[in-house]
Amino acid sequence: LLEAGSLGLAGPRPRLTGLARAVLAQLTALHAPDRLDLVLVSADRARPVETRTAEWSWLGWLPHVRPARGQDCRLLLAHDPEQAAARTGELLRRLDETLHEQAARRAAGGSVDEAAGGPYTVVVLDGDPGTPELREAAERLAAQGAAAGIHVLCLAETPPASPTSPLTATFETAAGQNPAFRSCGAAALLTGDVATSLRLLRVAGGSPVGQGVPATVDAVSPAWAE
Repeated sequence: LLEAGSLGLAGPRPRLTGLARAVLAQLTALHAPDRLDLVLVSADRARPVETRTAEWSWLGWLPHVRPARGQDCRLLLAHDPEQAAARTGELLRRLDETLHEQAARRAAGGSVDEAAGGPYTVVVLDGDPGTPELREAAERLAAQGAAAGIHVLCLAETPPASPTSPLTATFETAAGQNPAFRSCGAAALLTGDVATSLRLLRVAGGSPVGQGVPATVDAVSPAWAE
């Protein structure tokens, strides 16, 4: 994730969320809350808010979703456009401040480390955030956020990649479901009849590069996450 900046995950919903749970469980197990915080943006109106809230309720147990940067909320979980706008607005201000500081150091002849040294924020962007403004914010965070230690995990529900739905077609479907998908530096596309494998691909210029690296999916259940 540090190397790619942001990562897209795409596949059938049950396997997709299982993979996302596994990724987040690993991140939070390896990084203390003072080194990593999580922000969820799950405001896709194609799915009922009750379903979205229940699906991600397990995140509420993690100290990583408690605001530690002065955010005006109880938990960093956004399930409607207003909450999503507040959370992405906070992140964009942080990004703008970082880019401004870097530009000032360059102007003064100083060196700038393009990779942030932490603490880090992982933004889980589950589906289409819903408004043009939120889509633009999400795309910018996915493309530039790593400079401020902000890394986006973009989720898109698609059929698994297969001979009838090759990697490029699956990627295009994912980008249609979640516009920030194209701005990620890498994408993991679930493959096979029952989506138990994936292909990890680099993304350049908004398109996947090559055939990627195959891997077995490590997915966990909601009960395990709870």
